Amino acid sequence: MTADEFLGELLRESAWRFEEVQHLNNLVTREPNEERQASLRKSLIMLLYAHLEGFVVFALDHYRTAINTAGVRCGEVTPEVLAGAWDLVFKAMQLGDAKCRVFLKPLPHDEILHRQWRRRHFIEEVSRFEDAVLEMPEDLIDATSNLTPQVLQRNLFVLGLDHQFVVPHADNINKLLGQRNRIAHGDNRRGISLADYSKYESSVKGICEKLVEHLDAAYREQRYLKPHPDYSL
Repeated sequence: MTADEFLGELLRESAWRFEEVQHLNNLVTREPNEERQASLRKSLIMLLYAHLEGFVVFALDHYRTAINTAGVRCGEVTPEVLAGAWDLVFKAMQLGDAKCRVFLKPLPHDEILHRQWRRRHFIEEVSRFEDAVLEMPEDLIDATSNLTPQVLQRNLFVLGLDHQFVVPHADNINKLLGQRNRIAHGDNRRGISLADYSKYESSVKGICEKLVEHLDAAYREQRYLKPHPDYSL
């Protein structure tokens, strides 16, 4: 996948989602009664959060898939990316590998030796792991939890991506999620003010735009690869 194709998919996914939000927003603003407008904005809150979560999950998985299909070896990528890709390896070291899906030798019967045995096998087989084609597992991205700022930052972190751009929007996203949950559970029957909704929408757009920017740069510049040593000095 070329860098332009990668970016194009992100932009298309973002565009249709925000077009839906804008279309509903236009319908709300046509309502002449302000109290009714505030009530209708509850639907906007539900849609806005759904598209934030949907786009973030799509974008991060799009990046994960693009790197997997690049065909690079594990030994060529950054430690941040490799830590996520070797999730199964580290779990096998910590918990054992009874079916030998990761390590080639079975554990000894002596449980006292298990930890040392796993470490020895890792050292023995690390070159095999490094020569393997990189494959970040699908479940590396947490797509099941509510998309709090903390969950978003954690997902960015495990993919080796910058996550600080989320911080300025954290308060608004937490409030948006809180409003969405209260509406969904029937706990909030009051409407949403235009001022509050505008803040939520601004933060959602800010996060999605920054996410596209960071993913585009990371993929285009192959930031998932280790830098080549400079022999010119």
